[in-house]
Amino acid sequence: MLGRQLDTGITNFDDAFYAQKAKEIYESGNLWIVTLAGTPDFANPPLPFWMMALSYKIFGVSSFAAIFFSALFGTGVVVLTFRIADHLYKDSWISFAAPLILIFPGIFIDSARRAMVDVPLAFFVTLALFAFLKAKNHKPWYLIFGLATAGAILSKSVLGIFPLAIAFFYLVFNRQWKEIVNPFLVIGTLLSLGLGFTWHLINWLEFRQEFSSTHFGVFIFNRGFGVIENPFYFLGYAEDFIRNYWPWLPFALIGLFQFAKHGFIEKDENSLLLFLWPTLVFVVMSTSVNHTLRYTIMIFPALSIIVAKTFSDWLDAVWKERMITGLVGIACLTTLFVNATPIQAKVTLGSSSKEVRHLASIIKLNIPENIKIGNFKLSYWNPKHAMLFYSDRDLEPPVTKKEELLMQSQSNPKKMWLTGTSQFKSLNSQTPGSFYLIQANSKYAFFTSSGNRDFVKYDFSEMKIPHVK
Repeated sequence: MLGRQLDTGITNFDDAFYAQKAKEIYESGNLWIVTLAGTPDFANPPLPFWMMALSYKIFGVSSFAAIFFSALFGTGVVVLTFRIADHLYKDSWISFAAPLILIFPGIFIDSARRAMVDVPLAFFVTLALFAFLKAKNHKPWYLIFGLATAGAILSKSVLGIFPLAIAFFYLVFNRQWKEIVNPFLVIGTLLSLGLGFTWHLINWLEFRQEFSSTHFGVFIFNRGFGVIENPFYFLGYAEDFIRNYWPWLPFALIGLFQFAKHGFIEKDENSLLLFLWPTLVFVVMSTSVNHTLRYTIMIFPALSIIVAKTFSDWLDAVWKERMITGLVGIACLTTLFVNATPIQAKVTLGSSSKEVRHLASIIKLNIPENIKIGNFKLSYWNPKHAMLFYSDRDLEPPVTKKEELLMQSQSNPKKMWLTGTSQFKSLNSQTPGSFYLIQANSKYAFFTSSGNRDFVKYDFSEMKIPHVK
């Protein structure tokens, strides 16, 4: 799962967004106030960033370090999927097949080597529900359930409360009223909420209205559950699964139908839990304005067990052996393919940041700290985050007109700019002699005015801070 990061770096978009926030926590030592480019950022709680910062402490700031713990969390999800399947069915075939189904297709593996928060969230949700199952026979496991749920909340805010919701509906549908008020469960629930929302409380006390209106108003309600004009928008996740969850989708749907029947009609508790887990998450997430497949990674363990159990009920011993052999081979090929080729699953939000990383040293050498890079016709967000991570330099909002670029270059000839390589070629042909190319690669061009060419630095010998690898 640590695959290509040693070569191509992190993804330009959300990967760099999260990796940079972790870098600022690492550099500042402030664990509770998350910043981006030095400005408080209220989008996400800090637990995944703490893990990244710890990784930076161990390995140094690098692309590899940024995704190290995400890969470990991904491995943990695989192990927990095995443990849950084994706990529920005591069937070695189901226990072995479920993790193999989890890692194929490559969406899960691709997510597990990204510097993002979805796989840590999936780990804590899966751990919480595993602890909930174990608590049936040993009540202190409810404390682990609470701590894991707190980890989920500290990973992705209110999405982390799904274990509490799943457990609640499970107990209600099973009419286990006494279990709802079990002291260990009550304490575990209080732990989950008390610890999980610590970051929210600290930031609210520090920033008050600014925090609540931004985190809850913008990121939770507006971006999560804002006004939807298209009445069929809730089908967005269904469309994603139809396109990307093959070959398991038909078997998952059949399995969900069977598990619903076993759970609600035949009162099978195992089936009920495995039905509620993906269904509740899917229904709630489908009401969101923002449909992104990786947000649903937390339901993949349950779907994998459902598919494995469905096949186990259908196949005889010979076909089970053949299927396991095939799954092992496919899983190995998937892992190799995802990590050794430039092909990226749908979960990926942008191209590799290798080109940004290659320009980082020359940018850091020539642009003083706290001075922004001029932006000609590049997106505001991409490669802004990657540039921050690799060079510690921020990108200005984009200038889209050539006339504005020329005017700014005349008023401030020492200003340095970034644009697309093809865009620079076009600009240079239209205004020959106006600009000097400092360095470029296949994707980006770093340039300044021709009058500033004699002041461009190329001597790296006195550079104190090495570039991020």
